[in-house]
Amino acid sequence: MSSAAAAPPRLIARLFWPVAIAALLVAMALDTRFLSRQEVSALNPAEFNAKDFAAAEYPKIVAVVEAKAADLKEVAAAVAADPSAAGPKYGNIAGTDKYAIPVRFTGKVTEADAGLLTVDVAGLPERSVVRVALGQAANGTALRDAPGTLKFKDFQNQTDYQQTANELKARMLAEVAAKIDLAAAKGGTATVTGVYVTNTGPEGSYLVTPVKVEVAG
Repeated sequence: MSSAAAAPPRLIARLFWPVAIAALLVAMALDTRFLSRQEVSALNPAEFNAKDFAAAEYPKIVAVVEAKAADLKEVAAAVAADPSAAGPKYGNIAGTDKYAIPVRFTGKVTEADAGLLTVDVAGLPERSVVRVALGQAANGTALRDAPGTLKFKDFQNQTDYQQTANELKARMLAEVAAKIDLAAAKGGTATVTGVYVTNTGPEGSYLVTPVKVEVAG
């Protein structure tokens, strides 16, 4: 076959590919949806901010704890009798074999130091020790878990879940603990509403992370 006879197919091939590519690009363009800035923002939500989230949730948590708080003497008796039944009755799960229980009590402050109020609460079993955490001993996870509305599945990861607890603790320290004069509290009468977590200390020991503390006298 002569070169003259072979020329037309090569020419067709050279013309075909540019046309095919152009057609493909047009089809891709027609099939492409261009998003507005608002739509892009909606598809890529802002990074989770634990501090802002805790600031919004803290008042709700305080309201729930105050509404659900049971007398510490009642809770202590129930936990001593049957902890597996008392936990879900009075509180919400806060880890393996642990429950965050809203409580309230009134008693005499016998010690006030290192960010802790030790309170003598009448009616508790002998040798019971009640401490109110107003410093580093405060438990942010207790505040997070007590209402039962904030679950791990609602967060992107463990870091966000834990950081929320940390920020709730910081909020409590700023709004409750900072207003207590430890130096003047000893000998006074403390009325406390807060959260006690079961199975977190020796028997008869109650460490309470407060949402409300009033000291008189």
